[in-house]
Amino acid sequence: MSILRSSTDPRWVGVALSDLDATLGDHAHCEKKAAASAVKLVADNADKPDLVRKLARLAQEETHHFLAVLNELAQRGRTLPPDTGDPYVGSLLRLAGGGRSRLTEQLLVFALVEARSCERLTLLGEALVDPRLKEFYQRLAQSEAGHETLFVDLARAHGAGIDVDRRLADMADEEAAIVAALPLLPRIH
Repeated sequence: MSILRSSTDPRWVGVALSDLDATLGDHAHCEKKAAASAVKLVADNADKPDLVRKLARLAQEETHHFLAVLNELAQRGRTLPPDTGDPYVGSLLRLAGGGRSRLTEQLLVFALVEARSCERLTLLGEALVDPRLKEFYQRLAQSEAGHETLFVDLARAHGAGIDVDRRLADMADEEAAIVAALPLLPRIH
């Protein structure tokens, strides 16, 4: 069961498929940043061995996904385009407060990012005609669903004194508003 409060506008799929190279390029950058974010959380929380182990494995998996998407781009005769940023993730990260709740809120932000990625990769997997790419996106969507759960579980484990489920619900409402305000572009977010 997804933590999202809204569904992606159905028109997004057509936009994403209309410039699949751009969508793949953005997807590669998303995977790269997911790996980097996991490594940063490890570096910032070295005193939490369970979190370090789980996020180190996640960083490895996200790096593998980054390489897989790069391979898809190469098979299409494309290279990694410039990274134009991700206003969606930037807006979500601004929701995370400071102090002792900072880690928990960062973990919840990443859970929401993974949930939205899962939803959109699933939509691509359902809409793609090429059976190889279809299977590729279906496999990645399943992985993203596991990442969503990992981040929520870590937030609960490290959110002492915080009503994690309530904060997640509030952030999910805000995420839905952020998504609704974004233009429909050939991007994962």
